[in-house]
Amino acid sequence: MNKPLDRWIEEKLQNTANPKKIKTSLSNTKKRKNPTGKPNGNTAGKFTNTPKQGKRQQKPNQQRPHHNKTRNKTRKPSKGEFVNKVRIIPLGGLNEVGKNMMVIEYGRDIMIIDMGFEFPSADMLGIDYVIPDISWLRERKDRIRGVILTHGHLDHIGGIPYMLPELGFPQLYGTKLTMGLVEKRVEEFGIQKDTVMNVIDPNDTIKLGQFTCNFFRVNHSIPDGVGVVVGTPEGNIVHTGDFKFDSTPADGIQADYGKLEQIGKQNKATILFSDSTNATKPGRTVSEKGIGETLEALIRDTDGRIIIASFSSLIGRIQQILTAAQKYKREVFLSGRSIIDNVAIAERLGYIKVPKGIIHDLRKADRTPGKRALILTTGSQGESMSALTRISLNNHKNVKIKKGDTVIISATPIIGNERAISTVIDNLTQLGARVISNKIMDVHTSGHGSQEDLKMMINMVKPKYFSPVHGQYFMRSRHLELAIEEGIPKERAIIIKNGNILEMKAGKVTIAKEKADTNYILVDGRGMGDKGSRVLTDRLMMAENGIIVANLRVRKNNKRLIGSVDFITRGFIYQTESEKILKDLKKKVTSSYGQFITKHQKPGDQNIQQYVASVIDKFTHKKLARRPLIVVNVIAV
Repeated sequence: MNKPLDRWIEEKLQNTANPKKIKTSLSNTKKRKNPTGKPNGNTAGKFTNTPKQGKRQQKPNQQRPHHNKTRNKTRKPSKGEFVNKVRIIPLGGLNEVGKNMMVIEYGRDIMIIDMGFEFPSADMLGIDYVIPDISWLRERKDRIRGVILTHGHLDHIGGIPYMLPELGFPQLYGTKLTMGLVEKRVEEFGIQKDTVMNVIDPNDTIKLGQFTCNFFRVNHSIPDGVGVVVGTPEGNIVHTGDFKFDSTPADGIQADYGKLEQIGKQNKATILFSDSTNATKPGRTVSEKGIGETLEALIRDTDGRIIIASFSSLIGRIQQILTAAQKYKREVFLSGRSIIDNVAIAERLGYIKVPKGIIHDLRKADRTPGKRALILTTGSQGESMSALTRISLNNHKNVKIKKGDTVIISATPIIGNERAISTVIDNLTQLGARVISNKIMDVHTSGHGSQEDLKMMINMVKPKYFSPVHGQYFMRSRHLELAIEEGIPKERAIIIKNGNILEMKAGKVTIAKEKADTNYILVDGRGMGDKGSRVLTDRLMMAENGIIVANLRVRKNNKRLIGSVDFITRGFIYQTESEKILKDLKKKVTSSYGQFITKHQKPGDQNIQQYVASVIDKFTHKKLARRPLIVVNVIAV
């Protein structure tokens, strides 16, 4: 490749590597004082068990993100007007499935529910994640009293390492498994010393400024999920988090039906924010027990090797698989960093029991007789670098598909991933595997409630107002219809979008005219920018139309062209067409540049670049109906 193009690409698309990973094991927990300095009701002794913050040796030359080390409890109140009404601002999770984040404000106090990220869409080339826009919060960060985390999925905790330093490290609150997963994440980013993590029990009551938070246990596809009841001077807010009602959950712990019914009986809910992910699906969501029975039957009856792809956070599902593997004398091999980490964390914290001697070194997987082998892997969404995708492409270092292998995809596609999963299934089949997915038999169930679950939540809580959250607009719109069908008055059923501000005063809820900014903030390595950033625009142009680099050698004194323009192209036109097109383009640019110089005496390099780029753009659009990325280098001699 020509050096000028190399240099330009390097400068234009500067992407640093992901933060260096620091391998640490989960630490024990210890007591930590309540940051508010107030007792936590009758359960103060149970609350604020926090992962121990040990010393960390920093690797030589390892860079750490710049951040403000000021603790939340020592901050002075910000200047500004006292807010004498409750304001509820969703910063993410209402226009998409992912990047969940909700802000609640009253007086000089702010609390946050969840800090998630979203995986990028297909047009976000080279982007790792999308996180909420926290510009509204950044201006008020000295008033943040704490962050409640409903559960440990990345769409609820994944944005913590990116947003926490920007907000001055407010304290985090979540259940034990959630905090274990958060601890691992902040260690990977080297910010664990500045992160204060408080472990809560669902029976705890905590105070965050003027907010009183109580919790209720919910069933989801990961253990230890909770919803939260936020008591404010103007009414009570009930936030379900992600939930379903499962009479036979994998961990045997059911949702807190009694607490939810009590909220309804006492008319405590001013407004209910409820998970809408499965609002278009009728009936009840299938129980985890049924999925476990199906997987056990497959493990028992399959003669050859079994490869099961699942979400690494499905701790209950993983437990069912490990138990069945032990029962039918199969050795288990783990493939994929996230599943290895999550099993280790869940086992350390007591959320999973790994039978002794059942997990073996993955390097021995291909040497183990098929009937005795079970490989548990990541990649159920067809991610390009995941273990299952590499297996399907026959380039996994330790696992090669053999004739007679059975691959079970114990997951359903997230919207937008259907094509990737289909390709993986096709590749696996061509290699000789039998592939079983939910289209063939029930090997997966959702962690989100379907319509009857959602109606059940509404009827137990009996809220005065209702607003659907967590999902795209069509999901939330259907959830709103369900709420009205269940007796919520139309004028009290409110559908909002990211950035809308709900105001609650004396038990009445309205939508304010004011809005908070909610741009898409894109994470690319260590860099961050919004969706309209020049880098992303350039990438899209290169992906769709290629690139043209024009090198002009000009005289330093009068900017006259020396020789002819030199073009370098990549991904622009096929080789058979390029010679004539580039010849005509060279003639056009040379002629136009001569006229430009005659008219403009000694123009600046920037003016030359803009003019030449416009000539090239008009030519390529007229001749080829294409608009490549155009770079013009002016070399003065």
